[in-house]
Amino acid sequence: MRAFFVNQEGKEYNKNFFIGPSIIGAYTSLLTNKRNKIAQQALTECAGYKASYDAITQLYDTHQDIERLSRKIAEHYFLEKEKKELEIALLDADKRYLILQEEYPDLEQKIPQYHIASYLSISPTQLSRIRRKLSGY
Repeated sequence: MRAFFVNQEGKEYNKNFFIGPSIIGAYTSLLTNKRNKIAQQALTECAGYKASYDAITQLYDTHQDIERLSRKIAEHYFLEKEKKELEIALLDADKRYLILQEEYPDLEQKIPQYHIASYLSISPTQLSRIRRKLSGY
């Protein structure tokens, strides 16, 4: 699955990929009980489950372990978000591509290349050049 947003010109930006099993959704939406501004889309066949804000907060109230687990998940996603922000700011596209290959080894065979390019904040043409260069051609 992917989490993405669309700018005013209609251009899509992939924010994150989720490989199962995974929890997807905007933590901001959960915290504020407001509509999620980041869309999610299945890029391959998958199964999903949905929970309402009220159901989740009710679980927190009755099961402290679930609330603790939720905090741990939030911490994990915070660390991942910061890591990606640093990569985009400090690393060139070649290095970001290599990291993506390491973190999501089979992803390129499963989804269109323009999704990979969007996630890396580069154009599909730039991605093709990087792939060609790294393959030795």
